[in-house]
Amino acid sequence: ILNEGKKTLATAPIEVVEAEVEIFGPAIVRAGNEVDISWTETISGYDIVTIVPAGADKGAYNNHLRAKENVEGRLRAPAEPGLYELRYILNEGKQMLASAPLEVVGKDAPLDDGAGLSVPKNATPGETISVSWTGENDSADQRIAIARKDQADFSWIAVESVGEEKTLDMTLPDEAGYYEIRYLDVTGRKLLGRSVVTVE
Repeated sequence: ILNEGKKTLATAPIEVVEAEVEIFGPAIVRAGNEVDISWTETISGYDIVTIVPAGADKGAYNNHLRAKENVEGRLRAPAEPGLYELRYILNEGKQMLASAPLEVVGKDAPLDDGAGLSVPKNATPGETISVSWTGENDSADQRIAIARKDQADFSWIAVESVGEEKTLDMTLPDEAGYYEIRYLDVTGRKLLGRSVVTVE
C-alpha cells in the first residue's frame, strides 16, 4: 500500500490454519514424582505446558512451565491421587491445542507395565525377600533390581538377571528406608514394573 494516497499496489493470498501440536507423557505416575513431558512443536516461547485436573476449563493451568524453545520439559505431579491431563496451551488466547491423560496414584503404589511384579510391602533391614513376576518379554537382557526409591531408573544397589524361573530371592540393604524392586528391560531401556518396599 502506497503511503501517498493509500493505494494498494500488490496483493498475495495467505491462509491461516490452526496450529497442530501433540503432547506426550506417562500414563501413570506416583503423587509428587517428576513427570517428563514432550510435545511435537513449540508455537510460541510463551506457550504453557501444564498438569490440570481432568475436565478442567480449557484455558486453566496450575503447575506449569513455559515452552520457550524446547519440545520437552519436566513438571512435578500433583500431591493428590486422581485423574489429570497434560496440556499444551497457547499463550495467545489461552487456547488448548493438545492434551493427554495422566493418572496420579499414591506415593507407594506399585507401577506395572505388564510385568506382574509381586514383592512384600514391608521388610526388615538385611532381610531376604522373594520376588516374583508373571509377564514375559522378548528382550535378551532383563533384570530385577533393588534401588532407592529416588534413584534413577537404570541404576541400582543390587541387580539379578532374569532367567527361565519367574521367582528369585533378593537381600535388601541394611539401612532402613524406602526402596523399589524394579523389573528392567535393559536392552529396550524400558522399566516394565516397580514396587515399593518399606524397610524398617
